[in-house]
Order: sequence, then structure tokens, then C-alpha cells
Amino acid sequence: MMNALLLLVLAQTGSAQVKNVVVIVSDGVRASEIFSGADRALMGKGGGVENEAGCVEKFWRDDLQARRETLMPFLWKKIAREGQLFGDASRGSPMQVTNRARVSYPGYNELFTGVADPKLTSNAWVDNPNVSVFEWLSTKGYSFQAFATWATFSRIFNVDRSKLEVHAGWEPPFEGDALRTPGKDLIDTLYRSTTPVFGGNALDALTFAALKESLVTTRPRVVFLGLGETDEWMHAGRYDLALEALQRADATIADLWATMQAMPEYRDSTVFLITTDHGRGGLPWDWKHHGASVIGAEDIWLAALGPGIPALGVRSGTGLVTQAQVASTIAQVLGESWTQTAPRAAPPLPLWPTILSRSAREAPPRR
Repeated sequence: MMNALLLLVLAQTGSAQVKNVVVIVSDGVRASEIFSGADRALMGKGGGVENEAGCVEKFWRDDLQARRETLMPFLWKKIAREGQLFGDASRGSPMQVTNRARVSYPGYNELFTGVADPKLTSNAWVDNPNVSVFEWLSTKGYSFQAFATWATFSRIFNVDRSKLEVHAGWEPPFEGDALRTPGKDLIDTLYRSTTPVFGGNALDALTFAALKESLVTTRPRVVFLGLGETDEWMHAGRYDLALEALQRADATIADLWATMQAMPEYRDSTVFLITTDHGRGGLPWDWKHHGASVIGAEDIWLAALGPGIPALGVRSGTGLVTQAQVASTIAQVLGESWTQTAPRAAPPLPLWPTILSRSAREAPPRR
């Protein structure tokens, strides 16, 4: 009986196929852009748009499906057809943060630990006291690399304690590497010579270039990519540039998927989980902002693609799912149980709809 149950769980999770997981966050992306495409109400002066006609021509389509495919073609032509999307409240599948701060650091902590920490209420430059699922996986033998635009990730991952390999902010990512390549030399030079437009937040293109170059010589089983320009341009009141950044983020995800599918170590054995750290306001006067008092900043989304992930598209009727469920989901797709180690963590997302109990839904440990 136990062997039959084990086989059923493995078949539902597809964990026997999955050896790697990639987690990608595009900071501060509203669920409304994900599921409805560009917002016409913000494509003028109210959205800080310099060329309204050009913005409308590039991003607006009267048809909903055409509009969202125009903004994020990989998400809607690939993931929505072959994977899953959570967060469409209109279809009974909302997704929200559980932390009350509704800003980045508390969001990333919730995302990576499975629990909202009430002591983390801001983006203060402090070491995270909480152990992430990535730190735990590294103790189980999973190699890990993080490339992120925001310098604060070195504190979110608490690299002094965790010893995780994290390249964040404007620090040249390959400085001190014994194994040099022309690509590493060029990327380090670009980091040193590029004007830091967003302060401690590096440009998405540089961060992604560093990740791709690293994959030339390393093959981590767990990867985190943190993109930040979507949030920065929203805060700057430039809706047109925020749309540009989101479209580029989608292209980045497509590029990384193609790159890894071309590598034997990752082909047909890698799951992508793509999400955001918080939402933001949905009104003409608060779309730039997020935080505890901003209605809508709690609304987020998640996309999943990879072997064993049922092709259910935009999920409907799931009820509320939360950011806190992502940490256990990261472990689950690898055949690990984060909640056995962190019992306060939320259970995994229902990627595999099942009548099994919560304890049975988590695949048994496997490396």
C-alpha cells in the first residue's frame, strides 16, 4: 500500500524528472499587467509617458489575449499553454502576500522561508535571522547561485551565515575568480563603468549577462535571478519604461529557458518558478507605490513551467494561495519537504490537484 501511494505521489509531482529549479522574481509587477496586459489609463501624462502614441502603438491591443501576448509573449504563448499561472482573482484564484509590510525585504523573506516575519517591516539593511529554503537545500548538497540587481539580497540571504553564492547590486560579479574568461572580464568592466541609475540596484541586463556567463563554467542545481527595473520605473512614475522593463523581463526568461534547455545538465529536468515580491496600487494616484497602507499591494502572481508540471494554464477555482507557499513549492519540485524541517512554513502550491492529504502531497525526500 505504501509503495503504491509513493508511486502515485511521484507521478503527480513529477519529482523523479526534476533535478534543478530556477526561481525568477521581477520586482513589484502588478497582477493586473500579468493578466490584463498594459493599462490604457496609464499610457498618458498620468503615467509619466513621454510619447503616448508610441506607447499605445507598442503595447495596446483591444483584444485581451493579444494585449497580454504583446506585453509578455513567452508567458502567454509558452507558459500559459504548457505550464500554470496563479493570481487571477477574476477566475477564483487570487494570490497574495501574508506579510503586512507589502515591501520587498519582508516579501522576499516570506517567499524564501514560507513564513511572514512580523519583525521584518521595512527594507532596512540588516541580516536576515531566518533560514531560507535555499540555505537548507545547500546543506543537502544542492549547489546554488543567485544573481540579483538589488544589493540587499546579500543581507536577505544572510551570506555571512549561509555561505550561499550571491552576486547582488553593483559589485563586479566575477572579481577574484581564479578562472577568468573574456566574458567575465567584459562583464566586470561594465559593472565598474556603468552609471548606477538606480543607486544600489544594478541594471537587469548586466545581472542577466552575469548569470549566463556563469553558466558557461558552472552548473548549479538551484538558481535565483532577481530583476528590479520593473519596480524602479514604477516608483519613478514612468509607466512606459516599466512596460519596457516587463517586456524585457519576459524576453530574459525566454532566453534563460532556451539557454538551459540547450544544456544537457538542464534539458527536460528543470522547473522555472516566476513570481514577484509584492504588488502595488491600482488607482491613478497610487500605482507607483506599495506598502502596508496601499490597497492592491498584497496581490501577486506566480507562473510555473517544466517537466511534470501539469499544463493547466491560468488556474481557476483554487481559492486564495499565498506567497508563503512558494518556499515549500521550491523544495517539492525537487522531491524535498521543507515543512518537515520548517513546520511553520505554508504548504506547497497546488500544482498537482489531488484528493490526497497535505502530508501525502509532499513528495518524499530525494536527491
